[in-house]
Amino acid sequence: MKVFLLEPDEELADSIDTYLNQLRLKMKIKKVQKEEAIFEEDVSSLSSYALFILNLKNPIDPSIMHYLRENGVDVPILLIIESNFDPKNFKTLYYLSYEDIIVKNFSPQEIAFRIYKLCDIWNDDTFFVTKDIYFDFKHAKFMNHEEEVVLGRKEALLLKLLFMKSHHIVSSHEIEYYVYQDEAVSEERIRSLVRQLRAKLLPFHFIETVKGEGYKIANSKIEETTHTSSGTIMKFCLPWLSMADCCLLLL
Repeated sequence: MKVFLLEPDEELADSIDTYLNQLRLKMKIKKVQKEEAIFEEDVSSLSSYALFILNLKNPIDPSIMHYLRENGVDVPILLIIESNFDPKNFKTLYYLSYEDIIVKNFSPQEIAFRIYKLCDIWNDDTFFVTKDIYFDFKHAKFMNHEEEVVLGRKEALLLKLLFMKSHHIVSSHEIEYYVYQDEAVSEERIRSLVRQLRAKLLPFHFIETVKGEGYKIANSKIEETTHTSSGTIMKFCLPWLSMADCCLLLL
């Protein structure tokens, strides 16, 4: 997936790039600091980008957006706004119909969720541990062979977030943003949700606490049982499978 990022702050651009490429979907991000770089881009290549993230000198000037649209760009444009932007101009921005707007200062985690939502990357709703042990987010259930565990909405959102960042650490801030829709919640409330989810996933111990940082999917190995041709029962361990590996397993 290719993303065009116009951001004069190189440190911020690098932090966005680094964070996004720690997630499940790798992105090729073209980072530029000057608006002129948009016009220097080969027109035929503009349509190859899945998203444009723009921090413009004058956000209420639609000329760059019009240029992109006139040259075949029909993908989302995410506008970055400086913290000193005059609030009276937000109405103008609204009528310009950018797909989304984010105001500095924001964390890489926050813009990552905006990007995933804009680009409709929330489509992988089934996450496999093995072919018979998996999490079905769409139906909010965890399947352990024939056993079905029904999850609450927030439990399902939390487990999906952990899977999407597997095996990276998910901070309380990310949980607050993704699970609670940016509602201010206490650390104890988040810990309570984690405890509820852990209890429902037993006997598996998938969720690891990283003290002072957050939570992550543990590098668990699942013991499976199978039969040999002689009828002998044997056991082996299967690690967490990526979606690509799981597709190979299921073929």
